[in-house]
Amino acid sequence: MKSFLRLLPGVILAAGTLFVSAPAEAKWDNHDDRRGSLVWRGRVDDKVDLYIRDRSVRAMVVSGRRVENQRYDFDGRLPRRTEYVRLEKIRGRGAAYVRQQPRSSNNYTAIVRIYDPLGGAAPYRLRMKW
Repeated sequence: MKSFLRLLPGVILAAGTLFVSAPAEAKWDNHDDRRGSLVWRGRVDDKVDLYIRDRSVRAMVVSGRRVENQRYDFDGRLPRRTEYVRLEKIRGRGAAYVRQQPRSSNNYTAIVRIYDPLGGAAPYRLRMKW
């Protein structure tokens, strides 16, 4: 008697124990909701808060002029669960930091503050990872 008996594709019975394996065509990629990133760019004058939720970004001016040339690109979505967002400023002359991490009390929205203290608007490029 064989020690393994194949019942169906991906199902194996061994010594009375049932094992289920992933089908050969299953794909494991980087687009699940457990990992992801966002690259954001735009011209900022003074203070702006970025509200990031799911796969959308909303720029709210705290002071100064409106954001110009805003563009963003998601790799995966920001999950609807408590998550830790890391921020890297790639370009910009001022400061950028995470004001609020996503959690249930803010409807799983990350809030990033960009502060450009010098006069006039300047280009910024940020990368967020979770």
